[in-house]
Amino acid sequence: MQTIEFEALLSSVRVIVERYIHYRIQRAHDAEDVIQETYLGAYKVFKYLKDKSLFKPWILSIAKNQCNIWYRNHMRREDISLDTLGDSLETEVLDYDENTQIVSDILKQIPEDAARLLLQYYIGGESQAMLSQKMQIPIGTVKSRLFYAKKYFKEKCPPEILSVYERGTNMKKDNMILNFPKEMPALTLKKANFPFFEVKFEDDNFIIPCIGNKNAEGTYRYPDKKLALVSTAYVPKKANIHDAWGVQVCRDTYNVKRGKLYKNECIWFAQLTDEYLRTLAMLRYTDDKEDADIPTEIHTFLEEDFDVLVNGNDRIHGMPLLIQENPAEIDKNGIHLAQKGIRYTMGAYELTLGEKTFETISFVLLQNGIFTENFVDRNGRLILMRWYQAKTDVEIDEWYTSEYVEHIQNNPTLTVNGKKYLLIEDRISEYALI
Repeated sequence: MQTIEFEALLSSVRVIVERYIHYRIQRAHDAEDVIQETYLGAYKVFKYLKDKSLFKPWILSIAKNQCNIWYRNHMRREDISLDTLGDSLETEVLDYDENTQIVSDILKQIPEDAARLLLQYYIGGESQAMLSQKMQIPIGTVKSRLFYAKKYFKEKCPPEILSVYERGTNMKKDNMILNFPKEMPALTLKKANFPFFEVKFEDDNFIIPCIGNKNAEGTYRYPDKKLALVSTAYVPKKANIHDAWGVQVCRDTYNVKRGKLYKNECIWFAQLTDEYLRTLAMLRYTDDKEDADIPTEIHTFLEEDFDVLVNGNDRIHGMPLLIQENPAEIDKNGIHLAQKGIRYTMGAYELTLGEKTFETISFVLLQNGIFTENFVDRNGRLILMRWYQAKTDVEIDEWYTSEYVEHIQNNPTLTVNGKKYLLIEDRISEYALI
């Protein structure tokens, strides 16, 4: 009887428990060991759990303890990465790329106390109140020290690097559209002579989630093909969500027609490992003016139905980075995809934007009534996303006026799984225009 009850309760929260352990311990074989220890340990003491309605927080506390035991036992292993042990380190380690190398060099040139304070505040994500308590000094003293620390940093730091580490962005209103032309560049897609190539794809919504990265996307709406939106994403600092380490990603969006900038239009938290890209959390309704009457919502990966990056029916591990050939089935009736949330490949293409040509592979994805064609170059960067919506969904979507629905009826279409999809917009990466 106890075994049956335990298995029934475990079945209801298994996804959450295993997701939690995999997100904390990023090597799959190590995570599986901890999962087994968690389940075995929980079963042994299950008889002492009097209120079965508390099963979820109870077993998650056991999982957390087992993860902590694993960290203590593996702290001295040389083959454990610094990112994996991020929550066990006393100091933060910057992800390596060109920008963070510059920052690292600058931090070595300023007073050590100032450098440490900046790392704790910007990269470690510790608030002024947290620093005040940790350092046992008044919050006013923390503010003063931060002021002078930032002054030292600004004196040494190039403007384009400094803007990434400032709170918010420094976009000037006379340059909101960046390098994007107001009319969509001439676009040509041609089946390539070169074979399909496998590539590691870390680009999450046109941004690789590593500290210091910044990139924009331009959205061109059909049928007019005019620039409608410019969204700029940047990664200011590390983040810890339920003991899982990742980074914070912020996106500001400029509406070209309205001439209005929406700050923090979207904020999410991502984790990038050697094998997977994962969503840790999402903030919604964060614009103080536009959403003043709507409470900010925070959703995290510990909600089973949270919209994490999934790979078909696998709701635990995240989206694999490596794109491997997985051809979609195509016949006279259109495209047939066996599963939602799985990347199906469409082959290799020469993609020309204006005067620039890229060697790309294409994959398609069907999720929540949205169908996208994605073109990725040999560097693993997303060049173009073609965004389709089911025609029947457009016609009943309350966001679309009847005039708009009529306006787009002659847009290019695709048939996917027997359903007609309208091409709504093309999204182009700033990376492709530089």
